[in-house]
Amino acid sequence: MTDEQVVIVKKQGTGMVAGIISCVLAILGTFTIGIVFVPLAAVAAVIGFNVALFNKSGGGIAVNLLACILVVVGLFTSPALLLAIGMAGSS
Repeated sequence: MTDEQVVIVKKQGTGMVAGIISCVLAILGTFTIGIVFVPLAAVAAVIGFNVALFNKSGGGIAVNLLACILVVVGLFTSPALLLAIGMAGSS
């Protein structure tokens, strides 16, 4: 008789934590100091998105896409960041 073994492989690094951190930072950047939190959120979103794509994690990709959308919203609601990228209106 042969004994069957069951191997459970836990998936590491789905990018979900980086995506959640990025969402929180982007929301903080939208409602508070955007020049500090939005770039941090963008970096966390890029890292999380790459990890999620590498590990083929659908949930991680979705959370990081949401984070990217929130980063864009934070970017366009921050006058200091608009000045930094040169999109502020000149009157």
